[in-house]
Amino acid sequence: MMSEFKRQHPVAAISKVLTTIKQNFVTIVILLFIGTSNTEGYFLYFLFGGIAITLISGVFSWWMFKYRVDGDELQIKKGVLVKSNMYMSKDRIQVIDITEGVLQRMFGLVQLEVKTAGGGTDTATISAISRDEAEAMRTELRNKRNGNSSSEKDGEIADTEADAQVEDEIISTWKLSTKDLVFAAFTSGNFGLIASILGAASGQMDEFINEETIEYVYEVLPGYNDFTLIVGIVLVIFIISWVLSFLGVIFRYSDFRLERTSEELIITSGLLERKHITVPFDRIQAVRFIEGLIRQPFGYGMINVESAGYDQTQKGRSIVLVPFISASNVSAFLNEFLEEYNEPEYSIKPPKRTLFRYMRRPNYILILLVPIIWYFIEYGWLSLLLIPLATYLGWLQYRDAAVGLGERILRMRYRVLSRTTALVKKKRVQNIESSQNPFQRWKNIQNLKAVAASGAGGLGLEINDLDNEDSFKILRWLVSNPDTNTEANSKTETWSSNQNRE
Repeated sequence: MMSEFKRQHPVAAISKVLTTIKQNFVTIVILLFIGTSNTEGYFLYFLFGGIAITLISGVFSWWMFKYRVDGDELQIKKGVLVKSNMYMSKDRIQVIDITEGVLQRMFGLVQLEVKTAGGGTDTATISAISRDEAEAMRTELRNKRNGNSSSEKDGEIADTEADAQVEDEIISTWKLSTKDLVFAAFTSGNFGLIASILGAASGQMDEFINEETIEYVYEVLPGYNDFTLIVGIVLVIFIISWVLSFLGVIFRYSDFRLERTSEELIITSGLLERKHITVPFDRIQAVRFIEGLIRQPFGYGMINVESAGYDQTQKGRSIVLVPFISASNVSAFLNEFLEEYNEPEYSIKPPKRTLFRYMRRPNYILILLVPIIWYFIEYGWLSLLLIPLATYLGWLQYRDAAVGLGERILRMRYRVLSRTTALVKKKRVQNIESSQNPFQRWKNIQNLKAVAASGAGGLGLEINDLDNEDSFKILRWLVSNPDTNTEANSKTETWSSNQNRE
């Protein structure tokens, strides 16, 4: 049955303006500092004029944006000057998100975002519709995708409705307690990224940080010198970054709840902006338990899941399944919510002869940078302290690297800075790549990288300096499947013989 095209609530026009400002917030702040000081206030006229133009554009975009669900497709028409039509097959839809932003909640509305399994940027966003309509669209798209429409064609409408009710029944629920939320905020590692942004922004504040300002600080605070001033600025940036990181975690994961049905996982979280994310089990590509440098000593980490259709415009973007959980509870959690992802024992690790390679590797860049820093910066010799830290990081990377092979699950543990344990189904491994430089060939070792579908370019899980025989064992495990054709096995044998000859 064909439905008529609908328009969003007019609030969508304002939502578009706010989204544009949010996406360009840092640029606008920097331009405010620069523009207001150099254009004698005229910059504000340009700024407000730009906002007005954006609002007018938002009104036209709202008027031209139409959507409907017709048969097996979600259809969207949009565009002011350049018109476009989007057709999304229900069979290809992977994730359906419902978000309640501050603006939407003021008017009792939500935002519906639909993502498909294809590559590129196949995402449809309806930014202002009623909650009931969003839930109805999500139910219809999900049930069609799961094949529940076939019985309707046979006249079994009652059975279809019963099946839909069973699928929506909540089997298990996991909630983040207030105590764990605060602890997660305290141990968040996001402050490093925020600090780098603040450091870059401080370079645009020459008007406020100049020789006169520094001399005034020296007069007010006697005993300060260049070194203590730099340390003070770093501490201020660090404290501000940590506070922003703390608040970011609180706002993002307040009232976090994970629910499991027979077909999917439903994630709900957010203080100001409430998000409702659905993750079908058949779309999950990999599961990762990530232990940050701050959280690992306390025995905590977070669980992410990878989906080929989630946030495809951002490579490596994951869905946070559990923002904060004890490492000792991960196995029990997987048994309850993702029982297929059992954890095979680790059977493969880098050989002992590669330990010093691991310990040397993080120092290669430092060997080049330390002399330069020492020469150009007054206290540059302090950069020598980075060498033992980098060496210790290399030892941690060696200690943590491991591979486990189950009947259907590949388990890989590795470390860049944070320690990551990844679980991937054999059928979800897109490919396994091996690389070997001349020095590794002499020691009969090589790097191994498994790739699972995620984001725009796939999720790479890499371990360095594995023994050649162990690498072959992993590749043989990948193709050891009754359904695997003889050509794949032939390629494996050829790969093995080539490695032995080398």
